[in-house]
Amino acid sequence: MKALKNSNQTLSVVLLLVVFLLSTVAIAQKQSIGNVTTNEHALKNLIAGIQSENKGVKRSSIYFAGKYQIAEVEDVLIRQLHVEKDASTRILISLVLYEMGSTEGLLAVQQLAQNDDSKRVRSMATQIYNEYLINDINNSVSMTK
Repeated sequence: MKALKNSNQTLSVVLLLVVFLLSTVAIAQKQSIGNVTTNEHALKNLIAGIQSENKGVKRSSIYFAGKYQIAEVEDVLIRQLHVEKDASTRILISLVLYEMGSTEGLLAVQQLAQNDDSKRVRSMATQIYNEYLINDINNSVSMTK
């Protein structure tokens, strides 16, 4: 029982650290792909990367979309979250949707937290969604002051 508690605490600390690191690196507002690159095919290539069978290309594309908060790929990320087989990639997509502030995406993360086959994914998705709720409540309280 004590080992399970320590494991949950460690998982929570790691999740909060990842969220913090992503928060400090990410830009506060969503960007259009045009703000990141002037290449007309960049969005198509990014979407192809997110849907790629190559795990490295896929994860790098997902990370890039989150780092630069490319709003145009939110729907693609949400769809990929539903079909993705790799648990770590589902967690990465959840973190990216959180960082992007995607309300629709966070609803998908909430569903993932409730229905995913992997206990690890359910736990991480729950932590991500709870962090979103805490931030949402804090933002609402600060707006009323």
